[in-house]
Amino acid sequence: MEKSWYLRLSVVVFAAIFGFLSIWPTIHDLGWLSAPEWVRSTFTGRISPGLDIKGGLRLSYEVELDTYIEEQRNRRARDLLYAAGELAGVIDKEQTAQLTDAQRRALDEAIQVDRVGTDRIRMTFKDPSLVDKIDRPFVRETVGELLRIDSRDRASGVVNLSVREDIVEGWRETAVDQARKTIENRIDTLGLREASVIARDSDIIVEIPGADDAAFERIKGIISKTARLDFKIVDSAGASAVFTGEHLEEGVSLQTEQALDGPHGTVVAPYYMASGEGARERLEAIIEQLTLPRERVVSVGEVDGTDGKAWRTYLLVDMAEVTGEDIDDAFVAFDQTAGNRPVVSIRFKTRGARAFDELTARNVNRRMAIVLDDRVYTAPNINERISGGSAQISLGSGPYQQALDEANDIVVVLKAGALPAPLRPANEQIIGPSLGEDAILAGAKGAVAGIALILLFMGVYYMLAGVIANAMVLLNLVLQLAVMSFFEATLTLPGIAALALTVGMAVDTNVLITERIREELRSGKSPRTAVDQGFERAFSSVFDSQITTLIAGVVLFQYGTGPIKGFAVMLMIGIAGSLFTGIFCSRVVFDFIVRRPNLKTLSVG
Repeated sequence: MEKSWYLRLSVVVFAAIFGFLSIWPTIHDLGWLSAPEWVRSTFTGRISPGLDIKGGLRLSYEVELDTYIEEQRNRRARDLLYAAGELAGVIDKEQTAQLTDAQRRALDEAIQVDRVGTDRIRMTFKDPSLVDKIDRPFVRETVGELLRIDSRDRASGVVNLSVREDIVEGWRETAVDQARKTIENRIDTLGLREASVIARDSDIIVEIPGADDAAFERIKGIISKTARLDFKIVDSAGASAVFTGEHLEEGVSLQTEQALDGPHGTVVAPYYMASGEGARERLEAIIEQLTLPRERVVSVGEVDGTDGKAWRTYLLVDMAEVTGEDIDDAFVAFDQTAGNRPVVSIRFKTRGARAFDELTARNVNRRMAIVLDDRVYTAPNINERISGGSAQISLGSGPYQQALDEANDIVVVLKAGALPAPLRPANEQIIGPSLGEDAILAGAKGAVAGIALILLFMGVYYMLAGVIANAMVLLNLVLQLAVMSFFEATLTLPGIAALALTVGMAVDTNVLITERIREELRSGKSPRTAVDQGFERAFSSVFDSQITTLIAGVVLFQYGTGPIKGFAVMLMIGIAGSLFTGIFCSRVVFDFIVRRPNLKTLSVG
């Protein structure tokens, strides 16, 4: 044998051994053939059953894109307001981070910024001459190329701006893509390897095979949590102008507290409190009726009331200089000063640590609220500048296990990142396991029966060549499953159908080659010459047929969705395996047979 044959043989042997070892852990999990520990620890990939096979949960969410676009627009509106305030001489650039009440009133009198629709801004100036200064260079310097000037009316002092259409479309695509990636990260953190997340237009579809009802509820809660973490300053001095006692409902009361508020010293700060069932909802209904000063927002937090748990309001500075994007790590810790209660400990990135340091330095003797998804978890006093680059979220005084579970869930969502926009549940389907069992049984029976009939026919009709072809077909099947296992793919019913189809295509490859060898033998050529010319002359036919099918698979993958894409992927993997086993591997076996001394005939049926 030539040296090249031994090299080709080593490739075939390596592929066969590596392929089997890759799928052995999956076979072990099915209870069919026990695998040694070193195999399971080395080859960690598994083939997971899909939702249509195992049953489970299918969730469909709609990304609230308008909310995302409005928030992006509002940030630019704030930037324009401050930049125009500098033009008007009302504020200085260094003061925009924390305006005094007098500066806020002066800014409100000089410039009014209205948010119109989801993507438009109207600026009204007390001094109409400022309209001329709001030109394209000013807008570009302030917010980049995001906004365009629609109209300027010096007589009325009004400038109308809007977000460019291509920017809006880009924001939509970004929001959906970020939501998909964030949900994938959260699911991966939970260890749900077999779950799949698909983005389709503005919808996110999550499929989770298996699990029980309790796990489903936790998964749904973690997926839908926006996880927007903000560190905001509490405006205790301004609370008296907001919480006046109007619009109160039954179960909601006006309370007061002594609070520090920087240069104002200790002030009496009013707030609303509600207790009992539906307390948070009642408070939020009242908040919607409040008239708030510019750059202020009201959030609620859970506290201990006289009759158990209660909810209260906080008046906060709207702009958050430190957010969840500044977090480097989050983990569950235990507060020894509070009886080892679980807390969420946070470490900031370099930029976040610097911003947190500056925020606390400017607001000594004020309260800072830690807000997660519009809920104030804690609002401690800032007694001094905090330069350590870390913070802590306390979780109240409820049951210990409940606080620990909540801490773990918060860590999951903070590590995975915040959703760019809220999710609105669109559909929920629970697929029973009995449906999965029926589907896998029928699909498996069909696939096994089809493969068995093909192998039987090949062995009977083509004899030794058929046996070689059958070995190549099985090797192709092993390699396909090995690729799936390596990428931890999910096997669905369309995937099983693709496996059965590619088995037929692998057989077709071997049939073409075997028939060409038979023709050469009938013309009186020796077995060695017949094999050499049979492979050479069959190659173009085999390659053309496989490439034609590959093109169909690419089209299905490009334009198909969900199961169709899964079918296309398995089809393309099968085509690659068919070419490798049918042309390369079978040639190695035939070369071994025909190069034996004194070989006169070759059994090809």
